[in-house]
Amino acid sequence: MRVICVVALIGGSLVGSACTDGGSVAAVEDPRARLETLAAMWGSDPTTITYRTTERDPGEATSPHQCLRQLVGEAEVDVQTGLRTCSGVGEVRLAWDPPERWRMDEVSPRSLTWLSTGDGEVRCRGDAPGLRCAAAEGNGPFGSLVDTPAAILDQIGAPVTAEADRTIAGIRSECFLVEGDRGGTIHRVEWCYSRDGLLLFLLDEIEGGRMATAEATQLASGVTAGDFVVR
Repeated sequence: MRVICVVALIGGSLVGSACTDGGSVAAVEDPRARLETLAAMWGSDPTTITYRTTERDPGEATSPHQCLRQLVGEAEVDVQTGLRTCSGVGEVRLAWDPPERWRMDEVSPRSLTWLSTGDGEVRCRGDAPGLRCAAAEGNGPFGSLVDTPAAILDQIGAPVTAEADRTIAGIRSECFLVEGDRGGTIHRVEWCYSRDGLLLFLLDEIEGGRMATAEATQLASGVTAGDFVVR
């Protein structure tokens, strides 16, 4: 393989160098521009992804131990039920069919389905075939899986930084972080995308308030027609 090195000298001093395998030297892309490029790719292909999730709502205990002590002590809940509830661990299955259709089935201490079609968005409680649905206000705690990063970045108003690459569900991913002060509280969001635009990890956290993470565990191409039928 032919390797080409380019060296820049000013006044006899070395100021920079770059080596390639014979092609052009790749320009370093602005982290926000790269994030939005990957997000646009995510918005183009139907995909079904299962995520392992964690969640904490505003006002909830900040540790499983504190939560368990409150829950068992105040509500006469047995320890095993308390452990499941306080772990905060759950699962979300996302059937993603951009630009208009998606469905999130959230399984944690509660069961919720969030559904978006060309006719609007609904939130459903319970299990099929007994789902009870109503018009949704917002996309729930994992809404950032389907919301564009641009809207969040504009709200936080801070620069994007590129984080170290990670391997998630066996796939190499590029990670990005934005962190800023919103009304005296720190809002932090991190995304990790595969090189072909699959959203593999999300962290959305407000200091002292809500927190949600989603990490991909299973992936499949495409969706099914039944995903968008509420039974």
